[in-house]
Amino acid sequence: MGFSSIPWILIFQGMMASVIATLVTRKLSTNPESISLPLPPGPKPWPFIGCLYQVLRYKPTFRWIQKVMDEMNAEIACIPICGVHVIPVTSPELAREFLKKQDTIFSNRPICMSAEIGCGGYLTTLLAPLGDHYKKMKRIVVSSVLSTAKHHWLHNKRIEEADHIVSYVYNQCKDSANGGLVNLRIAARHYCGNVVRRMFFNKRFFGKGMEDGSK
Repeated sequence: MGFSSIPWILIFQGMMASVIATLVTRKLSTNPESISLPLPPGPKPWPFIGCLYQVLRYKPTFRWIQKVMDEMNAEIACIPICGVHVIPVTSPELAREFLKKQDTIFSNRPICMSAEIGCGGYLTTLLAPLGDHYKKMKRIVVSSVLSTAKHHWLHNKRIEEADHIVSYVYNQCKDSANGGLVNLRIAARHYCGNVVRRMFFNKRFFGKGMEDGSK
């Protein structure tokens, strides 16, 4: 048994030596004159996986992040997950800094084959990398799709669907079969789906609706 364990000891020693050599090489190759800016505060991460364990354990994740930030009394935090730094922000001023003043830096996206195939060669605004095409598409979206005029133009369609969902809830309350109970999840699904279909296709249902106002 002693002789059979010798190769494993040698393998383990070789692995440890390679790890130490890699760390020493990285330490020596680092430029001492380079200044690394500090990251925002955050929870203490695990080696290699970061805070992946906490993210998977505490659900919903956004409530855990909010709790961590409240405990640290911070409006910005850094949560490392497998080498990726997730930066949540709760301050409106910092969010405005990211989305408006520093938009050029934070709106850039990595170039990957799946995104290129999914959007037909980066023809959409959502997955397009930063460049002239993205700036043109963003200008069109802001000025035409998400403009105030477009919002007012679709106001009547949203009002129609709001009246319809009120009628649907009223019919559900009068229904004695289910005791007058209203499933808010189903009602919200009806309203959201009807608004989208009304704005895109000018139809509430693709088929014939039921008497109570549902599909």
